[in-house]
Amino acid sequence: MSEENKTLNKGLEALLGQSNSNQRSVKEIEVSKIKPGRFQPRSNFDKDKLAELTESIKKQGVLSPILVRELGLNEFEVIAGERRLRSSKMAGLETIPCLVDQKKDEDALISALIENLQREDLNPVEEAKGLDRLKREFGLTQDEVASSTGKARSTIANSLRILSLPTLVLEMLSSGKIEKGHAKLLASMQPNEAEEAAKKIIEQGLTVRDLSNLSLKSKPKTNSKLKQKDTDVLNIEKEMSEMFGHKIEIEAKNTKTGKVSIIYKTLDELDNIISKIKNKQ
Repeated sequence: MSEENKTLNKGLEALLGQSNSNQRSVKEIEVSKIKPGRFQPRSNFDKDKLAELTESIKKQGVLSPILVRELGLNEFEVIAGERRLRSSKMAGLETIPCLVDQKKDEDALISALIENLQREDLNPVEEAKGLDRLKREFGLTQDEVASSTGKARSTIANSLRILSLPTLVLEMLSSGKIEKGHAKLLASMQPNEAEEAAKKIIEQGLTVRDLSNLSLKSKPKTNSKLKQKDTDVLNIEKEMSEMFGHKIEIEAKNTKTGKVSIIYKTLDELDNIISKIKNKQ
């Protein structure tokens, strides 16, 4: 098991309350009293897989309790296990075994995210939107999101960059027509270029390597003197971009002066950059 998965496992144990057994209990709850999760990161539920799970539940019952939190008297909300809840309703069950926990909104979203990430149930867009929601709604930094989910900061940054892609490209990524590796390369392009490149990926069956080679060939030739950058500067650019979550370029005018640029492609990205800078003050 990789170090990242080990960290994720530990994070899930803590978030699901395994270190706080006095705050949770397992009991049968009427499905009519359980609301869908407000913090469910997954937006697409495969109908065929739901049907398969429904048939399994009809024969075997619900083998693993779902995780819920109590909202009020006889009122609950799903944190993890919404597929099981939906299939239980489709199977005609009146009650479902639940692990009842007391969680705040932030913990509920983190738990839902981790549960889906561990099982790799989320597509890249759903994952990115869930991580972005953690940042926006609860004011977490990328470091805090990384710590909460057990993922590397660079992974969080790369995932969030995907959201700068045009809607059409995000739809292609959600449906599996293009891969996450494609999306990372497309996010470095202008919106219209990204759309055209995404269409080529589907039409020509381009691999991530094919797209990378195409991107290199299509870059306009510039003065070699201007194009060359010191390796140390390139490494600093990469490190700063990963830390800040946005592409950063360093332009040295001479040995003493130069400028640092933060690249954005949408107004939302600009707002995000301004917010980060203000929070650092």
